[in-house]
Amino acid sequence: MRSPKFRLLGLAVAPLIFLSACGSDGDADNASQTAAGDDAAATSIAPNGTVEDVTLTEADVEGSTVPALELAKTPLSVAETSVQEIEAGEGETTTAEQDVELRYLAVNGTTGEEILSTFPTDETVVMSLSNPNLLPGFLNGLVGTKPGQSMILAMSPQDAFGAAGNAQLGIGPNDTVIFYVEVVKATTPLTQAEGEAVEPVEGLPTVEADGTSPATITIPEGEEPPSELVVQPLIKGEGAEIQAGQQVRMQYTGVQWSDGELFDTSLQEGREAFETVIGAGQVIQGWDEGLVGQTVGSRVLLVIPPAMGYGAAQEGGPGYELKDETLVFVVDILAAQ
Repeated sequence: MRSPKFRLLGLAVAPLIFLSACGSDGDADNASQTAAGDDAAATSIAPNGTVEDVTLTEADVEGSTVPALELAKTPLSVAETSVQEIEAGEGETTTAEQDVELRYLAVNGTTGEEILSTFPTDETVVMSLSNPNLLPGFLNGLVGTKPGQSMILAMSPQDAFGAAGNAQLGIGPNDTVIFYVEVVKATTPLTQAEGEAVEPVEGLPTVEADGTSPATITIPEGEEPPSELVVQPLIKGEGAEIQAGQQVRMQYTGVQWSDGELFDTSLQEGREAFETVIGAGQVIQGWDEGLVGQTVGSRVLLVIPPAMGYGAAQEGGPGYELKDETLVFVVDILAAQ
């Protein structure tokens, strides 16, 4: 197998407010986070309160009433992460393997300023509790919650963004971050494709896949690669259709048409399912065009000509060695948000 750099089909995407600093890399990111830490250090304070110093209130946003948080003191700093329950939920408790759908409001405890809120647009977000890059405060605070539960979560700096802070969100290394969270539901995500088998058309690569190890993809002997994108469902999932702009979780295997050589797979030991936004230019064109309209639970065979793959890759950049290759992928679509 070639270098894991070919995993970089796109950027793994999750709501930035949920991810710790270990979820980002690069000199530019580190430099900006360090700058944010230097600024915040000048205003750091010793712990001076708890979650009980936060009150749930309401605010008017363009004629709509939405939740807001009022701090008894500013700055507010907590030594330990703690929870103030607002409403109890009902049903089964969430587990560390599930995805949690929720609405949230986030406030910087140092400044009292709102960071982000989903309430004005009534949107929800989905958080995977199995994602090791989640803020520790979420990993510990959301397991065991129930649908319908709401709470205020005062997250200590250590359980929030740690020593790096988060410059993009204006959060320093000494900032307590306060969340108001409403849990909508929890679901157990698929780990492989599930649905009705589909008979592929003749002349395409054949596939043997169990969903737990890299797929075996056999290129038809003596066949020239197609000049156009080929999208062939192998399993038709029963979930919703993928829409452009959605964050999609997938497992995949990719080989070269020229010799059938494996160049990348998310099913390698030690790797997680791949997440990215589809239909928004964050992955190669063949994925963007081929996966929009497919359904969650599906297994899809993609045959991607160079122009829709890495044909425009620059020397030394990701995918350059594949710029003249027709690519063959088998993709299991596990979830979409």
